[in-house]
Amino acid sequence: MKQIKVLLADDHAMFRKAMRVYLEQHGVKIVGEAGTGTETLDLLQIRRPDVLLLDISLPDMSGTTVARRGLEQSPELAIVVLTMHEEEYYAQDMIRLGVKGFVLKRSTGDELVEAIRSVASGGTYWDQAIVSDAVSFFAGTPKGRRTNGELGTLTRREREVCRLLAQGYTNAEIAKQLGISIRTVQTHRQNIMGKLEFTSRAELVAFAVRTGLFTPA
Repeated sequence: MKQIKVLLADDHAMFRKAMRVYLEQHGVKIVGEAGTGTETLDLLQIRRPDVLLLDISLPDMSGTTVARRGLEQSPELAIVVLTMHEEEYYAQDMIRLGVKGFVLKRSTGDELVEAIRSVASGGTYWDQAIVSDAVSFFAGTPKGRRTNGELGTLTRREREVCRLLAQGYTNAEIAKQLGISIRTVQTHRQNIMGKLEFTSRAELVAFAVRTGLFTPA
């Protein structure tokens, strides 16, 4: 059986070392390690792995941004997100981007190996502890449903910010893209959440999808 080539992206060197040892013992070939998003994107082009094992929290950019840019560069790339974050909107971000695997760091090593093998062969692997919440708003209507009429309560700039937030951009990335300050982005975000009476980013994302501000991949 062909050995699966994996690139590790996590900002904790000791964790990467432990993962390398464990995965190589289970027939996985580690072709590179990265501690930042920039390093990850550079190594993706150089090493051409079958699977990117990606942490959500990187020091220079979000894992969502890395996943989006990585898939833009190499649409065939298989990504497994390995994270400690159990909030459902993280998985929702990844589902929209086309990521095929999501594993919590508290999972067993066997589950991680299974996830890598599954996505490398064209399948999917979603941690059962989070998957039902993560896909709920795609399958039905979340609580606090909003209609297209609510778009009228948002200014043009607030709609732009809402759309970019739904795409997974960070406040800093939105500020750079729109040519405004991070504080201004934060203010727009607070206004959006207040006007629409949202309490979570997941509600904002679902609203953007339903109203056409953002179309999932």
